[in-house]
Amino acid sequence: MSAERARGFTLLEIVVTIVLLSIAILAIIGLVAQLGGRSAAPVLQTQALYIAEGYLDEGLLKAYADPDGIDEGCTANRALWDDVADFTCLATEAAPTDPAGNGLPGLSRYRVSATVGPPATVGGATTRRIEIRVTHADGGIDVRLAGLRAQY
Repeated sequence: MSAERARGFTLLEIVVTIVLLSIAILAIIGLVAQLGGRSAAPVLQTQALYIAEGYLDEGLLKAYADPDGIDEGCTANRALWDDVADFTCLATEAAPTDPAGNGLPGLSRYRVSATVGPPATVGGATTRRIEIRVTHADGGIDVRLAGLRAQY
């Protein structure tokens, strides 16, 4: 009888291969989990930026001074606000709304506030600085946009 050499893998080779593959798979799963956990942050940041841009544009499109001389007060309906100074009503953080005061679906975890500075001269023009701040309830998001509304 002649002994033929057996073909295949030894048990030790199979165990080492399984261990190495397990380590590689765990490393890949850990990397994917780490990246997946941070994937929502850019979306939240972009949404906060769009909210801030909307509020800032709305404020800058208002008149510099009250055109009718009537103080509208801090009504929930921003459509009644007619000058940039009315945005001081947003000094306290609140959920974002449309100009009519209706909540924006899906954006209730954001908070919007505004500050309106006193009249100042910039480049020879009388201006007021309006700053919009948008934060998120989960933290990590703090977007601030500012613009100058000139009196002309």
